[in-house]
Amino acid sequence: MKRLVRVLMIALAVVSLAAASKGPIALDWHPGGRLYLLLTNGSVSILDETSKRKLATIPSMFGIVPVEIYSEEIKGREYVFVSGFLGRSAGVWQYTAEGQPVAKFATPEQAASFDVDPVRRVLYVASPVTNLVYAIGLDQRGSSAKRVAYLREAEAVGPILFDQGRNRVLVGDTGRGTLYEIDPTTGAHQQIASDLGRPMSLAMDAAFKTLFVADALTGRIYVFRVEKGALKRADAIFTGLRDLSAVSLGPGDTIYVADENGAYQFSLKTKKLSRFNY
Repeated sequence: MKRLVRVLMIALAVVSLAAASKGPIALDWHPGGRLYLLLTNGSVSILDETSKRKLATIPSMFGIVPVEIYSEEIKGREYVFVSGFLGRSAGVWQYTAEGQPVAKFATPEQAASFDVDPVRRVLYVASPVTNLVYAIGLDQRGSSAKRVAYLREAEAVGPILFDQGRNRVLVGDTGRGTLYEIDPTTGAHQQIASDLGRPMSLAMDAAFKTLFVADALTGRIYVFRVEKGALKRADAIFTGLRDLSAVSLGPGDTIYVADENGAYQFSLKTKKLSRFNY
């Protein structure tokens, strides 16, 4: 019961922060795709990645508290996935790049943090209530979620990312400031990093060799690189931003980041921010 109360308090705090924020809750981009920004009202702004011109808007759904967004090309067509809370339940909604609804996936135990394995067409979700990570088949409408792993040690399960290069699921713990790595085949997991502040968002480069972890407490982006098959901490980039909410891969030597005030493109070479409208 104590843990449930703590989880509910954390969830309420996140919702309150989102309501007060002017910046995007989450954002995503992949090479060859569009730039998607999930806004506090639940709508999605779709931008051209070069000019930052708005191409379309996916309207918000009544009663949904937005959480996460992900885009990917699957079988030659681009899709965007959005998650959120609806009352005491949660779900993930799939859209075309033009904003047309495709499918809804009900998730167990208020699991709203998610990522997608586009090759095996699997949706991975993490529950902040039970610390369980589940897998849901994208092609199996109405199928039940399959349990992958139980992160017993976690305090507040947060962002989740599927590492396609090593076939691993990464999960951040916003309560303990740690990062876990899960083998989705066996369910075996281990803590691979600590002292990450409040890791609110995870992203990897296109080659799946570099991991970016956004820390909402300090405004830093922690950088990990794959060395001999394992992720090793390599750098900590100070962005100067407050309350980082999202990080995503960007074109060239850049990443996209968002905080309570806006969205930015950050140069990894010059360490300079460029703010853009959405």
